[in-house]
Amino acid sequence: MVNSKFYHIVSVVLMPLFMPLLGVLFLFQLREFAYLPALFKGVTIGGTVLFTIVCPLVPMLLMRQSGHIDDFFISRREQRLWPYVFSFVSYTLWSCFFWHTLQMPGYVVGMAVGSAASIVLLMVITLKWKISAHMTGIGGFVGCVCGLCYRVAYNPVGFLILILFLSVLLGLARVELKAHTPTQVLAGFVLGFLSVFLCCLFF
Repeated sequence: MVNSKFYHIVSVVLMPLFMPLLGVLFLFQLREFAYLPALFKGVTIGGTVLFTIVCPLVPMLLMRQSGHIDDFFISRREQRLWPYVFSFVSYTLWSCFFWHTLQMPGYVVGMAVGSAASIVLLMVITLKWKISAHMTGIGGFVGCVCGLCYRVAYNPVGFLILILFLSVLLGLARVELKAHTPTQVLAGFVLGFLSVFLCCLFF
């Protein structure tokens, strides 16, 4: 029972909704972005919260209230399509916000585009198979960190070890809660990592 509660907390704290915000917070720790004006950082963080947390969450709340989804983890595969559609639209707007409004460098825009791309791939795969969205989210965050660090020639070894440890912990939590199989967990992580990392690399 104690382990179950712990793994549930891990799943809540490391929900996919929070990963883009963590990516932006990490971005502002890099020397190339650390000295940007506070107002610019605030707008970036606020826009990220709006497009990647609030906009996807509101439809989920309405769907939960109306009974179209059973829980906020959307445990049943057949209930995931429309929440993913709303998330994709929100992440696309987030990408446009980075590109047009903030005029971020291409590799930073790639972080957002890769996140949106991972949702499209999740939608397609979910039609036939239950892949782990949690692991796609944290895999995307790891891909974001690796991609950004590669582009700015920064090597945060300690932080990379930490987020890889958290990724393993989250994967274990999803398996122990019987939400996913190890294969679904690994596939989700690889999907998220490659989607975001490759977009950061080539944008």
